[in-house]
Amino acid sequence: MAKKKKIKKTNEERILDQHHIEYQEVSFDWLNQGMTALAEAQAAGVDPKSILKTIVLEANGDDHDYLVVCLPLEYEIDLKKIAAQLGKKQVHLADNKKLINITGYVHGANTPIGISFAKDFPIYFDQRIKSFAQISVSAGKVGRSVRVDQRALVQLVKGKYLEVQ
Repeated sequence: MAKKKKIKKTNEERILDQHHIEYQEVSFDWLNQGMTALAEAQAAGVDPKSILKTIVLEANGDDHDYLVVCLPLEYEIDLKKIAAQLGKKQVHLADNKKLINITGYVHGANTPIGISFAKDFPIYFDQRIKSFAQISVSAGKVGRSVRVDQRALVQLVKGKYLEVQ
């Protein structure tokens, strides 16, 4: 009988375990299957609006003033609107080439869980996710996510809601 391969937990999953927050580990293989992440979500019966991407922003041209915005995959971000809501002169996308140095994660693996605990950057969520009981965010590894209670996650990372579009 073949042994079942045990998947090693990510740091983010360990943080959820430590805080007694239930989650479901989800692996996406959409690139290898020639699909988009949205198509794979729909094929799995998951509302794509409940799957969030994590965007790292730099405020006021200050390379020490970062913030994180989480929004559904299919939505775009309005940088001027976010800057106005947060009282910032301007915000722009952090340089993808510097993400590993800024957050500790590569592009596609940024997660509000790890960033909140390791960097203590402010975390903001698109207010439209309030309608979902469960949401998915990166588990800190490309192609791997956790599906978790939306309110529990926002509370865990001391997140706030705002209009992103």
